[in-house]
Amino acid sequence: MPGARQWRRVMVVAGLALSAASGWAGGPRFITGTSGYATAGVPMAWYTNAPQYFTDPGDLSAAVTHAQADAMVAAAAAVWNIPTANVTLAKGGELVEHVEGNGTDANAYFNGTAMVFPADVQATNYASVQIPVIYDSDGSVIDMLLGSGASGVGECRRNAVVESVDSFGSTGTIQHAVILLDGLCVGSDPAQLTQMQYQLTRVFGRVLGLAWSQLNDNVFTGTPVATAAEMALWPLMHPMDLVCGNYAYQCMQNPFTLRPDDINALVTLYPVASSGGGKTQSSLNSVAVSGTVKFGSGQGMELVNVEVYRWIIGQDSTWEQYPAYSSTVGYLFQQNGGNPVNGVEPASENAGADTVAAESAWSVPYIATGAQGAGLFLRIESINPLYWGDYAAGAYQRPVIAMSGSVVGSGAGWVSLPAGASGTLGAAANNAAFNWCQSPDGTETNPATPSSMGWWNGSLCAADYTAWRKTAVNANTSWTIEVTALNDAGVGSVQKLQPVIGVWNQADATGTMPTVASQAVAMNSMVLGMTQLRVWAAAGASTYRIAIADQFGAGRPDFNYTARILYASGISPATLGSGGGQITISGTGFQAGNEVLIDGVRATVASWTSTQIVATAPSMATVGANGGTAVDVEVLDATTGGVTDIAAALTYNQGTKDVVALVSAPVSLETGNVAATPFAVRVYGADGVTPAKGASVSFVVAGSGGGAAVATGCGGGAGCVVKTDAAGLAQTPLMGIAPGSVTVSGTEMSGGASAKVTIADANAVQAATIGAATQYLAAGAAGNWGVSLTATQDGAAAAGVPVAWSTTGSGFTLAPVTPATQANGMEEVVAQVGAIASGSTNVVTGCAWPGVCANFTVYGVAASQWAIAVSSGGGQSVVKGVTPAVVTLLVTDGAGHAVPAAMVNVYQTSYAWEGACAANGVCASAPVIKVARSTAVSDGSGMVQVTPMEVPGVAQVVKIAAATGAGGFATTSVVVAP
Repeated sequence: MPGARQWRRVMVVAGLALSAASGWAGGPRFITGTSGYATAGVPMAWYTNAPQYFTDPGDLSAAVTHAQADAMVAAAAAVWNIPTANVTLAKGGELVEHVEGNGTDANAYFNGTAMVFPADVQATNYASVQIPVIYDSDGSVIDMLLGSGASGVGECRRNAVVESVDSFGSTGTIQHAVILLDGLCVGSDPAQLTQMQYQLTRVFGRVLGLAWSQLNDNVFTGTPVATAAEMALWPLMHPMDLVCGNYAYQCMQNPFTLRPDDINALVTLYPVASSGGGKTQSSLNSVAVSGTVKFGSGQGMELVNVEVYRWIIGQDSTWEQYPAYSSTVGYLFQQNGGNPVNGVEPASENAGADTVAAESAWSVPYIATGAQGAGLFLRIESINPLYWGDYAAGAYQRPVIAMSGSVVGSGAGWVSLPAGASGTLGAAANNAAFNWCQSPDGTETNPATPSSMGWWNGSLCAADYTAWRKTAVNANTSWTIEVTALNDAGVGSVQKLQPVIGVWNQADATGTMPTVASQAVAMNSMVLGMTQLRVWAAAGASTYRIAIADQFGAGRPDFNYTARILYASGISPATLGSGGGQITISGTGFQAGNEVLIDGVRATVASWTSTQIVATAPSMATVGANGGTAVDVEVLDATTGGVTDIAAALTYNQGTKDVVALVSAPVSLETGNVAATPFAVRVYGADGVTPAKGASVSFVVAGSGGGAAVATGCGGGAGCVVKTDAAGLAQTPLMGIAPGSVTVSGTEMSGGASAKVTIADANAVQAATIGAATQYLAAGAAGNWGVSLTATQDGAAAAGVPVAWSTTGSGFTLAPVTPATQANGMEEVVAQVGAIASGSTNVVTGCAWPGVCANFTVYGVAASQWAIAVSSGGGQSVVKGVTPAVVTLLVTDGAGHAVPAAMVNVYQTSYAWEGACAANGVCASAPVIKVARSTAVSDGSGMVQVTPMEVPGVAQVVKIAAATGAGGFATTSVVVAP
């Protein structure tokens, strides 16, 4: 059950800079989950509207008597007893005995698993004692709960008042809570007792089930400097206190007075249905408002803070300068649905409903207005990243998700409501991520193959999404997977996706927890936004299945990431003389600056590519190796801490075996021409230093990518044997004879040491293409597209080709790209535009080679060009009791091209059925029985779905009209006959 047996405290924080964390705005603290409750997504209130607290019979401290403490507790509880909320906190009596953790009279202790209290304090006694308030006069009980020293005077701002809501009913109600007051925090100074009263008042709000609230948060942050009016509206249930002196209550105006937002949260949980008994019906002289915040794809933008401004009708003609109420988008949505890496979360962790509607919804059920009602408008903003964990405003675990796009104020719309009414308001952030979830990731049964370079970009673009990849790894090799969450600007962030990683053998059964390795908690790397998993070596080669998921089971259009597999697959040569020498390490995910360690001793690196590192290994003596004994070769990325290691990869030879090193090779070959640079190797003796004169070197030229070449030093053949000269050098010129690539090797025949290189043909036929290269988007809308360029050489996929991207037009930005094309010749980039210009032509250009380019073009369709037509469902006629089909509208540019993200106003009017017109005279005027107006945004196919409005059980004719842009208009009707 959410929050059960978790001890919490009211905390005061000083001098904290804003950093990554999590929080939610005002409303319910506890929400029923998908396990253990009949209905998920229901705010949890007390099982009784009159929960009683029972005080400890002892003194609070040597300076504060039992009577003084009881008076302070009564004052703190009374703050929450208001006429418009159907709950009353009152004292029910005293506990049976003073609760102590020390001495011969100790009756509270820790049994190794949980705290054990006297019987009347236990949660099982909730029917008799709902809220025991313990006077921990010597701090011993708090020390047992929170650790030695937690009750000390220096911790009073954190631990003076500690609470636990520790029991919930199966019907979704709060049953029991315990409050501890630290007697060491109150002495002879009366202000100390006032400070504890202030902290206890806030704790009573938490115990009643209220979440923390973000409203006029500049009172806390100081930016901009808060006004007196903002401070007066700053909720009592703000997450973190200001520190302006010795006591936090002195930093708040009227610290024992509920603010409008506190009252709204209380009424949300405890509404009064009808006046009487000292209570006032909540809907009198108030209004309610709710709504949604969504991405362009239609998915809810969970964890956006909503602030509501009022214009009180009849009082003045201006909007209130500061917001008085708040809510959070998705506060009823499931917060931890689990994932393939962590498994299904237990019932205690999965608060909220796993429904599409809950992810986008917010609500403010109680807004005081007076008898005339009020006008309302919204402002949406990101949550302060400090507000999570103990400071979160709900049954949530995850860190804050930064809002996608920019803050939206009054442009979000407004509504005017009479007293007692409820209304709706929708909003969308400016320039929010726009992603139709066209991800190349595979499935658990058929994972995709990562780029041959070891790098790729991806997106967990929808709820419950998991990215699946696979990779083959040699035996005795450890490797590292890194996933970095990106913000909207493509920079590493801890306020978006919380990536976790799991690894299985490809042959392992699906639907199981990771069998090879896992990193189940996000952000464990030294790099901002990065989760890292090192996979240790296996005795045999294997193909592995990799899952990338959000730690809390979430996914949304702005959950972008970049990933890498750092893997050293092999080393050449595998044997060196005792003096060391040049080695080439093959693999994936390498980058400039990576270090090479030979049995822990650093080698000198000469060059890096994504798939190859060339280094000079130190001598056998420097390494401390023994001749004939294999040592480990490790590649270390010091910037991320990533490591890949090949066990027993390199052997130093003290015997007679020679060493071969590459001296030169052509950069490329040209068909029909002899390359200016020869292929040359140098042979050394077993010491790795002395040139080996007269050694026999076998040159072999083999096609490795469809190409062909000959060694002209071998008489124009594909191979021959050449003797080394006095300097140990053997060489041959090369000539290309067919497009493609070839592999050339030189092997010393007596010992088998070898050097080889792969060379590409310079006359290759190269091409670049981009699929779905033309797109259309409504002017002023934000857009986000995955652009895939395919590079081919001689008709085959060209892997490892760097791609240069550029843009023209109205402000495209490109997410980070992989270093080069993948094994399938593709390079992927996310192109995003914040607000496309009207009538603009916007181009993303990708060049795989100089002059070999392809374009991706997006046209900003001006509103004057928007046209709309009924695509399906128009002109229906059904009989009463049959639900009409959805009417589909299509927005185009007039030339037949679908236009996504166009705003469409939909008007529906239901007329009573009047039958056929009389033969003579004018048709009867049908009465209007219902009208509705709504707005929608065309989806990625330019479509808008309209559900015909109906008055149930009535024969009627529903007229539907839709308008878009400057002149786009379409009408249809739906007949519901008797």
